[in-house]
Amino acid sequence: MKSQIEEEDIMCLVCQEVPINAHTSSCCGCVLCEDCTIQTLKCSKICPHCRNQNPKFEKNMYLIKLINKFPVACKYECGRISQISDIKNHYQNCPKRNYSCSVCLYQGKKQDFFNHITSRHKDEIMSIFDNYIEQSSTLSNSQEKIDPLSDVKNSNGDISHIGKTPKFYRGKNAGHKCNTCDGMCGPHDGCNCPPCMELDLKYRNLLGKNVLVNAEGKVAFLSNKSFQCGTLNDEWGKCGQFGYRCRYCTSLTSDFPYYKHLLQ
Repeated sequence: MKSQIEEEDIMCLVCQEVPINAHTSSCCGCVLCEDCTIQTLKCSKICPHCRNQNPKFEKNMYLIKLINKFPVACKYECGRISQISDIKNHYQNCPKRNYSCSVCLYQGKKQDFFNHITSRHKDEIMSIFDNYIEQSSTLSNSQEKIDPLSDVKNSNGDISHIGKTPKFYRGKNAGHKCNTCDGMCGPHDGCNCPPCMELDLKYRNLLGKNVLVNAEGKVAFLSNKSFQCGTLNDEWGKCGQFGYRCRYCTSLTSDFPYYKHLLQ
């Protein structure tokens, strides 16, 4: 009997890998992974299967759920068969995984690798640790302190307040409109303008740390050109895991050009 889903049925048409974040075209239903979808829309702008011009691709949540249950063999050849949704957790602790030393040519299993770096590279480890502590201390001391009980002005000089979500809003036009809001910066919730997003980051001491705050008030981390907050959804799992993104992080990703300067 044929299984519910076969590997050849769900391979990305371009890279021939199992797509963690599957997209399907509206023209012919071909399957692409997220990276190949982005490249197709950016470069060729032609469907790789039916050659339709300016194709439209949408994330296929049904296919993503099926793929997450698809069995795959461990790439480190330990013999374990896991579902795609579990394989990343297995890779972190796989007994056959080799770690490569960035200082020398040593390679070894996890415990052997740990013994190697602590015995052969103690000075390098301490130097990295000292630099990290120094940079963290400097960044923390340099952050602007904000008193939310007093009038707080953003970099445009507008008085901003904290809304129902723990974000700053000025109550005026945000300068852009996403698919979850009306284009206003607040006044109580939703997206905010870039100067108020800057206040969100300053208030949390997160300026320059490659994060933004989504419309729900959750800290969202930039990874592989999209934002993820890690919030758990009972049906789809955590935002950012196995191709799922909450609607707030999806909107934040589309609005990234407006906030990009805050991460630099």
